[in-house]
Amino acid sequence: MTARLEGRDLGSAMQEIERRLFKEITLPARTRVEFGGLYQIQRESFLGLTQVLLMSILLIFIILVFEFRSFSHPIAILIATILCGSGALLALFLTRTTLNISSFMGAIMVVGIVHKNGILMLDSEKYFTAQGHALREAIFRAGRRRLRPILMTALTTVFGMLPLALAVGSGAQMLQPLAIAVIGGVAVSMVLSLVITPVLFYLLRRQGL
Repeated sequence: MTARLEGRDLGSAMQEIERRLFKEITLPARTRVEFGGLYQIQRESFLGLTQVLLMSILLIFIILVFEFRSFSHPIAILIATILCGSGALLALFLTRTTLNISSFMGAIMVVGIVHKNGILMLDSEKYFTAQGHALREAIFRAGRRRLRPILMTALTTVFGMLPLALAVGSGAQMLQPLAIAVIGGVAVSMVLSLVITPVLFYLLRRQGL
């Protein structure tokens, strides 16, 4: 059985098909139902992208541990980076954009873009701590020093993705979900990188990590 889908997203259509097929219709015994086509491709792609996302987070954590030689730095950076995913999901929700392959790729890009801000912040803290400043004072000095680079990086990314998010130009609609996810994640990262990451790092250091 084949069908052509128009006027609605694939996810909600498949939910209705499964509901009607398994709850409203009595299937003959020994009947097996398999879903193919775009739905099967989407499920396989989501599985692959999820594995890529988890592997990227793991590799970033390992690299940060070797770079900072402690667990407090990478844990604080990764927690804030993962929380930036809420910004991507919120942007998709507000714009009524579905979570598809393109927007999922945007969420993965957010992980790569945003963790750099945390590295800038805590690397500067490490420098001021080495200069003899107390932990709290070093964090405040790092925040003041890295405020401008973090804001410039975030705003550059947002404005660069804005034409795609507004679907300006031919073929832009294909990448529109990706751009919306990136803008939402990067916009939230401006607050997380300057506030949440230092606070998490301070609490972790107080716990002796």
